[in-house]
Amino acid sequence: MMGRMKTALRRVWRREDGTSSVEFVMVFPIFLFALFWSIETSVWMLRATALERGLDMAIREIRISTQNAQPTYDELKEIICDGAGNLGGDCFSDLKLELQRANPRAFAGLPANADCVDKSEPIKPAVNFNPGQPNDLMLVRACARIEPLFPALHVGNAMKRESDGGTALVAISTFVQEP
Repeated sequence: MMGRMKTALRRVWRREDGTSSVEFVMVFPIFLFALFWSIETSVWMLRATALERGLDMAIREIRISTQNAQPTYDELKEIICDGAGNLGGDCFSDLKLELQRANPRAFAGLPANADCVDKSEPIKPAVNFNPGQPNDLMLVRACARIEPLFPALHVGNAMKRESDGGTALVAISTFVQEP
């Protein structure tokens, strides 16, 4: 009885059909994860580039504007969203701006933590929006809340995540107020 069982087991272990399926089952999830990870990273980089472009377009509009009127908070957000294209979601409600005067001789910069829109809370007014005076050095920070494409992969674990699962996307720029 034991001899027949040993012979049958030995025959099963020697067979090679089906071995490629085992290899496929072990290796394919790794390739699939790498594919989704690269797609998520690419989309995140496209959104970051779009936000940077939108902010640069808005700053250029402010600098070369022939009008003497300073744009309001909402107008600046609209210019940024128009220049950024599709950030995913509602750009106007997902974007928060900080505009503050900086002293070039005693530079302090913006606070380290960007204040972004938290979708779980009602919309808060602008944190620090000071349009400045002529010849002032101005710092602008745009912070947009974006949703990951594949949240189950936890690709953005190293990024700051909020309770709603969104990730903060931050762009910073500077300009000098023209007289």
